[in-house]
Parts: sequence; C-alpha cells; structure tokens
Amino acid sequence: MNGRRATRVHRAGVRSTVARAWVPLAHDVGRGVLRRLGGRGRSPERPTFAEWDAEPSFSDATWVIGQKPGTLLGTAPMRLMGGHRVTATRMEYVTTDARGRTITATGAYLHSHHQWRGGARPVVAFAPSTQGVAPHCDPSYSMSVGMAVTLRGPVDIVASYELPAITAMLAAGMHVVLTDYPRDPDFGWQLYCDHPSGGNALLDAVRAARHIGLPAAAPVGMWGFSQGGAAVGMALERGDYAPEVTPVAAVVGAPPSRLDEVLAHVDGSLVTGVLSYAVAGLMVASADIRAEILGALTPDGLDHFTADISTCAVSSVFTSGWRGTARWTHAGVPLGELLDDLPHVAAEFDARALGSRAPGVPVLLWGSRHDDVVPVAQVRDLRDEWRDRGGDVTWFEDRTFRIPGRTGANHFGPYYRHLTHHVGWLIDELRR
Repeated sequence: MNGRRATRVHRAGVRSTVARAWVPLAHDVGRGVLRRLGGRGRSPERPTFAEWDAEPSFSDATWVIGQKPGTLLGTAPMRLMGGHRVTATRMEYVTTDARGRTITATGAYLHSHHQWRGGARPVVAFAPSTQGVAPHCDPSYSMSVGMAVTLRGPVDIVASYELPAITAMLAAGMHVVLTDYPRDPDFGWQLYCDHPSGGNALLDAVRAARHIGLPAAAPVGMWGFSQGGAAVGMALERGDYAPEVTPVAAVVGAPPSRLDEVLAHVDGSLVTGVLSYAVAGLMVASADIRAEILGALTPDGLDHFTADISTCAVSSVFTSGWRGTARWTHAGVPLGELLDDLPHVAAEFDARALGSRAPGVPVLLWGSRHDDVVPVAQVRDLRDEWRDRGGDVTWFEDRTFRIPGRTGANHFGPYYRHLTHHVGWLIDELRR
C-alpha cells in the first residue's frame, strides 16, 4: 500500500472512530437536556455517588505548604457524558503558580478501556479552551452534565464543548488527563490566561494521575485550543518544570500568545465577556495590578465584570455580547487599550507572551485566517519564532470563508471542522 493510500485509510479510520464516539455523546447530552426541561434532575438508576447535578464538591482553592507539585490530594468518581468504556475520576492536586507559590488545583483523569492500536497506550494532557471562570464552569464538572440551563436569576448555560475532542481521543484508546486551571486562594478567581500557571497545572495533572492508575511509562501527547493552546505552548517552552513528564508531540490551536492584542480584537464582539475573565486573571496577579484596574473601571464596568465572572462563557453573551467596553473605563477608551497603557498590567502581559523558547518536540500549530477571537497574525508570528529557534513546527491554517457578525464562529468553527485531521496527526506521532 503506497503512502498516500495508507494516509487516506488511516484518516478514514480516525473519522470512523470520531463518529462512533459522538453517537453516545449526542445521546447522553440530549437525554440530559430533555430530563432538565422536563423537570427531572436525576434518574433513579444513577449511582448514589454521582451527585453530578450539584456543583463541584472539592474544597475551595488553598495555599499549600510542604507538598510537592503533582501531589494527589483527593479523588471522586465522576460521570462522563458519552464516556462509555471509560473510568472517569475527578482529582484535586498540588501545583505551582507563575510566582512559584504552591496551591491546589482540580482536574480529571479519564482512563480509556477502548482498544489502542499501536505500541504503549498513550495519554493526552488536555488543556481546555475557555469555559468560564465560575467553579461550575470547570470542565471536570461540566463534562458530567454536557449541557445545563439555569433560568433562575441570571441566565446561565453550562456547555461542555470540549467533549467531542475528548471522547474522540478516548474512543481511539488514549487516556486523557485535563486541568480545570488553578484558582487564586484569596479571591477564588481562576488564573485565567495566566499561561505559566496553566502550563504548570497541566503538567502537574499528569503527575497526579500517575497516583490513580496512569502508567508512568505512557507516552504523553499534549492538546490545547485557544486558552488551552497557550497553556500547552507555555508548558512546552518551560520544559524544565516537570522533567519526569516528557511529551512526545503536541497540537496547539489558536493560542492567545499576546493577550493584549486578543483583548483589543474581541472588544465589541459577541464574546466581549472574555475581557472580564482576563481582568479577573490579571487582578489576582498582584496588588499593584489590582489597584491599577480598579481605579480605571467605572461602576458600569464593575457591574459587567461581576456578572461575567459569575456565569459560564456561553452565558456572557447575555451580559456583554456585542457591547463595546469604552463605557467600562473612566477614560472612555476600550478596556484592552486602557490595560495596555497601565504599567504593571503591561509587564504582566509581557510575562505571559509565548515565543521566547522553542518546543523540544514536534508541534502541530494551527490558526484561522478569519479568526474573530485570536488574531491569526500573532499565531503566524509564534510559528516563525518557534521555527527560528529550531522548533519542529508543522503549520496549518484554516482558509475557509469568513462568517460575518463577530460571533466567535470563525474561532470555534475551524476547531471542530479539522478535529479529525488534528487528532489523527497526534495519533500518528504517538505511534512512532
């Protein structure tokens, strides 16, 4: 069989695997939505431990003294939507933030019982895209409900839109470890787009999962899109953080490598609410940054900020969608522009930028020409920076037509459109 024919057959096999994974996923999600609309919160056949209609039950984030990063602190069984032939476990563990302080974090270990065709069964360290910064938006919780709508008070929609990618990987026989991203213990806010902290938490999740059944010898792949792409990128650039976690390859999609440009790009779009998430993630970085931002926000800005950080990403369209942020600031300028002029905030933006070191493993880096969330120019720049530093970078750019309206469809659409191809690339690398 020639190489081109073999590639076609392999891609067809990946597509078949993805299709088989999505059938039970669609069934579970649809059944859960109908049950909620019908007023039934829980079916009688569910096991008593699966209190998955309630919010996450782990304790609030805390400071940790005397425990090494990657230490497992606690576990709980979890129900995974569409996760047939998978053992799913929520976990709490120790990680390190960007300032070297040890804190708790949560995540999940998903142990696949599907057949893996190849050598040693691998694990994918999965950094999720933006879900929202409230605790009930954490992927290790939202994956157990798939989709849920709350109409009491502010409309809130929990939507686990990373499930298609995760279930496809599990169906291919790969284990998956993911992080929820750590939270600041004092404020309880997620360290949103704090790429060094996110990268550390992802690597520490792999360390922690090795205490609950993940073989230490399992080859490690990495996967991240959007916020997750930047977390994976930073983990690769700082490869000395967890030397016992040695990735083989990584897929990095649309990473916000320069956060200041992203905030300016999304202002006034349907996903304006992510600016509030970024503000929360910046304010917990230091008292100086907190003082700069709070002194710049108007009461209207504070109201939007409070509403956005208490609901999940889909829900932020009701509070901030298609609204410009000039009214959020006393200076009357868009929030992204103002933040870039604040000296302590600007320094923090620089600390979170990608491109200073090349990954030491093959990377599939991709972006979208018409991306309405992460400007493709900065993803291309990251490609060039990594290659100039000797990185083995495979580049892919989505060039499909632009969908008007600044809805985020040009950001998320290509993710799902090319999911099969990108999962197939990672499988190929993990089989080498």
